[in-house]
Amino acid sequence: MQKIKEFLQNNKKIIWIFLSIILTIGINISVNVTNNIISCNNGNQIMWLFICIFIYIVLKYSNKYQNKRLKVCSSILAIIITICQVLGIMTKDNWIINEVIITKEIILFILFKFVTYYIVFYNIIKIIFTLIENINLKKCKKDILKPNLKTFIIVTLLLFVFWLPYFLNYYPGITSYDTHYQLMQGFGIIPYNNHHPVLHTFIMSSIVKVGNLIAGNYNFGIALYCLLQMAFCAITLSFVIYYMGKKNVNSKIKIITFLLFAFVPFIPQFSIAVWKDVPFAMMMVWFIIGIIEIITNEEKFLNKKRNLVFFILVTLFVMFFRNNGIYIVILTLPFAILLKRKCWKKILLIFGLPIIFYYIITGPVYSKLNITKSASKEMLSIPMQQMARIVKYKGDELSEEDKNVIGQYINIETAAENYNPTISDPIKNEFNDGTFNQDKLNLVKLYIKLAIKYPLETLEAFVGNTYGYYYPEVVTYSVATGVYKSPFEKEQFMNLKEAPILNIPIIDDIINSIYEKQTPIVSLIANIGFAFWIVLTLLFYNIYKKKYNYLLMFIPIGALYLTCLASPVSGELRYIYAMFLSLPLFIAFLQKSVD
Repeated sequence: MQKIKEFLQNNKKIIWIFLSIILTIGINISVNVTNNIISCNNGNQIMWLFICIFIYIVLKYSNKYQNKRLKVCSSILAIIITICQVLGIMTKDNWIINEVIITKEIILFILFKFVTYYIVFYNIIKIIFTLIENINLKKCKKDILKPNLKTFIIVTLLLFVFWLPYFLNYYPGITSYDTHYQLMQGFGIIPYNNHHPVLHTFIMSSIVKVGNLIAGNYNFGIALYCLLQMAFCAITLSFVIYYMGKKNVNSKIKIITFLLFAFVPFIPQFSIAVWKDVPFAMMMVWFIIGIIEIITNEEKFLNKKRNLVFFILVTLFVMFFRNNGIYIVILTLPFAILLKRKCWKKILLIFGLPIIFYYIITGPVYSKLNITKSASKEMLSIPMQQMARIVKYKGDELSEEDKNVIGQYINIETAAENYNPTISDPIKNEFNDGTFNQDKLNLVKLYIKLAIKYPLETLEAFVGNTYGYYYPEVVTYSVATGVYKSPFEKEQFMNLKEAPILNIPIIDDIINSIYEKQTPIVSLIANIGFAFWIVLTLLFYNIYKKKYNYLLMFIPIGALYLTCLASPVSGELRYIYAMFLSLPLFIAFLQKSVD
């Protein structure tokens, strides 16, 4: 054993070179599940030499860091990210359009891929954690973004001005089917329904009505809403930078945050999108700032009535601007009490009051106003996709009893044809809500039964409908542009039209380049999976540094993320927009972990 250790110690460079080559091959290989063939693709490219050199450097420098806690935290995070990566590879390249088949060759391929990516990620994470420890995040002496009212106003105006070209290019704004559906409710064409939050529907339609009264057309009404929303977004994101200054965050971080808010394309795009997701994301930012105050300034924040009122109002808006907001608040509450036990009564107050008020309004009050609730099927994408996939790929094996039970929920005759691995809407549109509402437990039993009988198809149904949220190497759905053209006559009363004030083609080119993953590195800016990996890394760094109180600021985004996994679309940026906006705050407060 001693001789082996001496050999390894004396031949480190040779071992690293050999291992780098093996790992490079491991990254390159692919599998064809149809033909059951493992192969290397495009190996004769200089790019692979660069990758091999990079891996060698990573192995060499990572070897210097032997801290036990660093190793454990890096290892756990590497396992999680590796699982995301390997599941994503198998889904994107094979299983999403094929039946899940497991052979010895495929098992060997999966194991080789897992080991390859685990070793690479583990060593990279060790280096990242160590680099963060050594970064000087102390406040700079020269601070061009001082936390005062003047700077706050200037930053707000600058953000608004930098976003203005998007408004001029996409005038009157960006609308969708959801926008029209909400406006029809607001204009009394169809009854109010809480599928889209009633508060947002009321605010949006009221502003559009005012715009129509002023200018005599609904185009201006949409434009007025977009301008007001732009102002609200600019104020919110400017306050993020102002708040960082109040917390003595390094000036460089504030400048980078400003540049991201000003120039990352989807931020101005969202600021003119007439969707509930935008104000909800902004309220999530305010909510997380409140959480950070509870973490860092517990006594002062909770002892002032105005702060309590502020947090209660923000919490209410989080719940009333998206229906999944209630789950975010409820899931955050126990962690807040656990991590801040000394002030649990006030924590319970500022969370409990909004929750009670929410259920009173959405229960008895909505019932009195004849406002119907959102259909149950909106949160049942996971079991729906499981049933549809099993019908498509295992239909011949299903017993008549299983077919009958599945047929009570989805149209078994059309399920195979309608099944789309990344979007549950085609199945959702034919889902029988009535059967589910009569006996909710029965669907749970059916899901478990089918999962036991068809575990691989159940897993792939879940991964196919969710991997856009945790696998970076996939093209997810981009943010829409332009005015939605409705095919329904009853929506034509608005006569909305795209009417650009200025045509700026470069904006479309930039957007397409990023969303279609055409530009290396830059396209990662709008990559949900990559952003999720960053959040995980920041979370585990706080665990590594034993800053457990700081984990609380990740809980709301974690709760939001879980609701996205149950959503109808695999990788919809607007659903998880709040995660992107919160990243600068998470990064800024690494300073406290380092200190």
